[in-house]
Amino acid sequence: MIVNLNAVQTLQSEWHDVVRMRDRIQNLVVSTFAFDAKKSPIFGDILYNLPFLLALDVLKQVLLLAREDGRFTGSRTQLDDLMDSAKTSLSWIDWQYLREGVKRRDEVAHHGKLFGDLQCLQYIAHIEAQLLAWRIIAAFEPHIPASPMSFRSGS
Repeated sequence: MIVNLNAVQTLQSEWHDVVRMRDRIQNLVVSTFAFDAKKSPIFGDILYNLPFLLALDVLKQVLLLAREDGRFTGSRTQLDDLMDSAKTSLSWIDWQYLREGVKRRDEVAHHGKLFGDLQCLQYIAHIEAQLLAWRIIAAFEPHIPASPMSFRSGS
């Protein structure tokens, strides 16, 4: 999808950082609350918002490069505008779900709202699936979809 191979390598590296951060947070949350399941790992919810934001930033960079490569047109650089411009030009697994993720990102970034671990993990998994479908990233490591387990539920 992206012609510039150097840019693709940079995107792959940045996505790898998202995955590594998500996994580190998951290990931290699980190890911190493994001995006392009654405690609510609210700080885990807070922490998962960071890789969620980073994952959407990678999506934004992919769309900027796709536009630069002539895959769609548009002059704006905000992620919501990029997604709207690319809606019919690119092949999407679930454009609407990712677009809702952008709205949630705006709530985090502009209004300080934080979303739970499960929501963040699901959005990250959907972005990962989209990047895999576009062949921006490869399944170089096991794909870890968001499970229906939330750490707060004690499941």
